[in-house]
Amino acid sequence: MKRSRLAVLAVAALVVAAGCSADLATQLTSNEQVRTQVFDAIAANPQLSGQLVDRLMTADSTRIGTVDKMLANDEVAKQVIVRVAMSKDAMTLVIGAAVRDSAMRVHVLTLVKGIELAGKQR
Repeated sequence: MKRSRLAVLAVAALVVAAGCSADLATQLTSNEQVRTQVFDAIAANPQLSGQLVDRLMTADSTRIGTVDKMLANDEVAKQVIVRVAMSKDAMTLVIGAAVRDSAMRVHVLTLVKGIELAGKQR
Protein backbone atom coordinates (compact mmCIF):
# COMPACT_ATOMS: atom_id res chain seq x y z
CA MET A 1 0.00 0.00 0.00
CA LYS A 2 2.81 2.36 0.94
CA ARG A 3 4.72 1.55 -2.29
CA SER A 4 1.67 2.22 -4.45
CA ARG A 5 1.14 5.60 -2.79
CA LEU A 6 4.79 6.44 -3.34
CA ALA A 7 4.52 5.39 -6.98
CA VAL A 8 1.44 7.54 -7.50
CA LEU A 9 3.15 10.48 -5.77
CA ALA A 10 6.26 9.97 -7.90
CA VAL A 11 4.21 10.02 -11.09
CA ALA A 12 2.31 13.09 -9.88
CA ALA A 13 5.56 14.86 -9.04
CA LEU A 14 6.93 14.00 -12.46
CA VAL A 15 3.81 15.35 -14.12
CA VAL A 16 4.07 18.61 -12.18
CA ALA A 17 7.82 18.91 -12.83
CA ALA A 18 7.42 18.07 -16.49
CA GLY A 19 4.53 20.50 -16.80
CA CYS A 20 6.82 23.35 -15.74
CA SER A 21 9.28 22.78 -18.57
CA ALA A 22 7.27 20.95 -21.25
CA ASP A 23 4.40 18.52 -21.56
CA LEU A 24 4.89 15.02 -20.14
CA ALA A 25 4.70 13.30 -23.54
CA THR A 26 7.64 15.35 -24.78
CA GLN A 27 9.55 14.64 -21.57
CA LEU A 28 8.91 10.90 -21.90
CA THR A 29 10.21 10.80 -25.45
CA SER A 30 13.20 13.07 -24.95
CA ASN A 31 14.33 12.68 -21.33
CA GLU A 32 15.70 9.27 -20.33
CA GLN A 33 15.63 10.11 -16.62
CA VAL A 34 11.93 11.09 -16.68
CA ARG A 35 11.11 8.02 -18.80
CA THR A 36 12.94 5.72 -16.36
CA GLN A 37 11.21 7.25 -13.34
CA VAL A 38 7.76 6.98 -14.92
CA PHE A 39 8.34 3.39 -16.10
CA ASP A 40 9.71 2.39 -12.68
CA ALA A 41 6.67 3.93 -10.97
CA ILE A 42 4.31 2.06 -13.29
CA ALA A 43 6.21 -1.22 -12.87
CA ALA A 44 6.08 -0.88 -9.08
CA ASN A 45 2.29 -0.44 -9.06
CA PRO A 46 0.20 -3.41 -10.26
CA GLN A 47 -2.88 -1.23 -10.72
CA LEU A 48 -1.02 1.24 -12.95
CA SER A 49 0.65 -1.63 -14.81
CA GLY A 50 -2.75 -3.19 -15.47
CA GLN A 51 -4.15 0.11 -16.73
CA LEU A 52 -1.20 0.52 -19.08
CA VAL A 53 -1.65 -2.99 -20.46
CA ASP A 54 -5.37 -2.30 -20.96
CA ARG A 55 -4.49 0.80 -22.98
CA LEU A 56 -1.87 -1.01 -25.02
CA MET A 57 -4.39 -3.73 -25.88
CA THR A 58 -7.12 -1.37 -27.13
CA ALA A 59 -5.62 -0.49 -30.53
CA ASP A 60 -4.36 -2.93 -33.16
CA SER A 61 -1.18 -0.92 -33.67
CA THR A 62 -0.10 -1.17 -30.02
CA ARG A 63 -1.65 -4.60 -29.37
CA ILE A 64 0.30 -6.32 -32.14
CA GLY A 65 3.58 -4.70 -31.09
CA THR A 66 3.02 -5.53 -27.43
CA VAL A 67 2.19 -9.19 -28.13
CA ASP A 68 5.16 -9.50 -30.51
CA LYS A 69 7.44 -8.02 -27.84
CA MET A 70 6.11 -10.46 -25.22
CA LEU A 71 6.57 -13.46 -27.48
CA ALA A 72 10.11 -12.36 -28.41
CA ASN A 73 11.12 -12.94 -24.78
CA ASP A 74 11.49 -16.72 -24.27
CA GLU A 75 10.61 -16.67 -20.56
CA VAL A 76 7.52 -14.53 -21.09
CA ALA A 77 6.49 -16.58 -24.13
CA LYS A 78 6.66 -19.77 -22.04
CA GLN A 79 4.44 -18.21 -19.37
CA VAL A 80 1.92 -17.04 -21.98
CA ILE A 81 1.83 -20.46 -23.65
CA VAL A 82 1.32 -22.25 -20.33
CA ARG A 83 -1.56 -19.85 -19.50
CA VAL A 84 -3.11 -20.51 -22.92
CA ALA A 85 -2.66 -24.28 -22.49
CA MET A 86 -4.53 -24.17 -19.18
CA SER A 87 -7.54 -22.32 -20.60
CA LYS A 88 -10.14 -24.24 -22.62
CA ASP A 89 -11.35 -21.04 -24.31
CA ALA A 90 -7.82 -19.99 -25.24
CA MET A 91 -6.95 -23.44 -26.59
CA THR A 92 -10.12 -23.46 -28.66
CA LEU A 93 -9.05 -20.12 -30.19
CA VAL A 94 -5.51 -21.36 -30.88
CA ILE A 95 -6.60 -24.64 -32.46
CA GLY A 96 -9.33 -22.85 -34.44
CA ALA A 97 -6.76 -20.41 -35.81
CA ALA A 98 -4.24 -23.17 -36.52
CA VAL A 99 -6.57 -25.40 -38.53
CA ARG A 100 -7.46 -22.56 -40.92
CA ASP A 101 -4.09 -23.21 -42.59
CA SER A 102 -4.04 -26.55 -44.44
CA ALA A 103 -0.45 -27.43 -43.50
CA MET A 104 -1.05 -26.57 -39.87
CA ARG A 105 -4.33 -28.54 -39.92
CA VAL A 106 -2.37 -31.66 -40.96
CA HIS A 107 0.10 -31.01 -38.14
CA VAL A 108 -2.70 -30.60 -35.55
CA LEU A 109 -4.35 -33.83 -36.72
CA THR A 110 -0.99 -35.64 -36.47
CA LEU A 111 -0.62 -34.39 -32.90
CA VAL A 112 -4.15 -35.51 -32.00
CA LYS A 113 -3.53 -38.97 -33.52
CA GLY A 114 -0.30 -39.21 -31.48
CA ILE A 115 -2.24 -38.36 -28.33
CA GLU A 116 -4.84 -41.04 -29.17
CA LEU A 117 -2.15 -43.67 -29.77
CA ALA A 118 -0.37 -42.80 -26.55
CA GLY A 119 -3.68 -43.14 -24.67
CA LYS A 120 -4.29 -46.61 -26.14
CA GLN A 121 -0.84 -47.83 -25.07
CA ARG A 122 -1.55 -47.24 -21.41
